[in-house]
Amino acid sequence: MTGPQTTEWLQAGCKLNLFLHINGRRNDGYHELQTYFQLLDYGDELRIETGDNSGVIHVEWIAGDEDLRGRPTQPEDDLLYRAAQLLRDEAQHRGFCLSDTVCSARITLRKHVPVGGGLGGGSAAAAQVLLELNRQWQLGFSVDELAALGKLLGADVPVFLYGKSAMAHGIGEKLLPGPLADVPPAFLILVPDRIISTASLFASPNLERDAEKQPDQLLRERWQEDSFNAFESVVLADDPALRALHQDLSALAGFARLTGAGACLFAPVDSPERGVRIGKKLSEGHPVLRRFIVAGAKRI
Repeated sequence: MTGPQTTEWLQAGCKLNLFLHINGRRNDGYHELQTYFQLLDYGDELRIETGDNSGVIHVEWIAGDEDLRGRPTQPEDDLLYRAAQLLRDEAQHRGFCLSDTVCSARITLRKHVPVGGGLGGGSAAAAQVLLELNRQWQLGFSVDELAALGKLLGADVPVFLYGKSAMAHGIGEKLLPGPLADVPPAFLILVPDRIISTASLFASPNLERDAEKQPDQLLRERWQEDSFNAFESVVLADDPALRALHQDLSALAGFARLTGAGACLFAPVDSPERGVRIGKKLSEGHPVLRRFIVAGAKRI
């Protein structure tokens, strides 16, 4: 172990599910998915300090583009704390971090990605914690080893560890990296004043659970025309305000879709400037729209 280290601010990133098909229920109770994770040049920021010999893992949130709504009240409920603790437990299992005065971490999160929006901000930040603590603690774990740990935190943590947009199967952990045939210049993302329970969506009797698997290449090339988000109709059915926002986004941008289990909506745009114009227009007539984000698409 080296002495104290402090990173500059690191961007964690986030993602859109350009589509999300549910292909059936698995024997383990989870659902089989087919989705595409499009990584974005936008995300929470992290500063990570180690080597203070306290043996303590501490996580602090500060406001950024987002306020602190959704911040966990207990450390064990914070995904970043759990990521650091999981990595330290695995390190101790392998014979590292055996002293109480090593493998400490002070993690500061500047919050930009909305909690519960379907953008994977927490998973992206957890992935950055695993990568950076692996480096600072000099553990030498491979990305594949970190991904195996990351799956225990969330099915979309591995895609952020590898850092490449990817088709995904299984519960979202079986990745086939590769860009779309035509990556949009940017995406407009609408952040409504909603937090949606993923568990309640999976429990809905109206959820389409048996979509036929489609060829990955077809979906990469025609994701706007030949795909959908299985949660979208369930989310919009009982929310007139969100449904109206979706309709107006579609009218102005030519496309609208839910990402993940929501509640954020998105559309590809041909320039960041057009995204800002549409976002401002929608903000004028929809009180449910809390703010909007225009983010570039990562082209890897």
